[in-house]
Amino acid sequence: MNETFDVVYRILKWFSKLTGWTYHEINIIVYFILIPLIFAFFIDKILKKNYFKIGVAGFVFISLLFISDFEKFSTTLFNYSVDFLNWFEVIGLNFIQASVVICVIVPIIIIMVLMYINKKMKKNEG
Repeated sequence: MNETFDVVYRILKWFSKLTGWTYHEINIIVYFILIPLIFAFFIDKILKKNYFKIGVAGFVFISLLFISDFEKFSTTLFNYSVDFLNWFEVIGLNFIQASVVICVIVPIIIIMVLMYINKKMKKNEG
């Protein structure tokens, strides 16, 4: 778990250096914007609609219009996320373990399930 956490952390830090955005901003962009958009993309592929992509993108766009200081917003949301992940100590997971489970394993499983459903539906059509 520590190795996975470290790899993800280093990738996010690299993107931070590359873009000039803070680590907190990159973290929020990845986990609260990009990953939900990926979920929406696959759900829309399954449904053969564009509702979820448009809905998520619209929500993000409108939200960003009302956020005057994205860096401050990201730091606040990041800190709430840390608090949430620390809560998992009640079931025996430390911060690093909870981060890997919630931020890496769960999204990968969701994406794999959505990809499987999409593939199965395409197979049934053909």
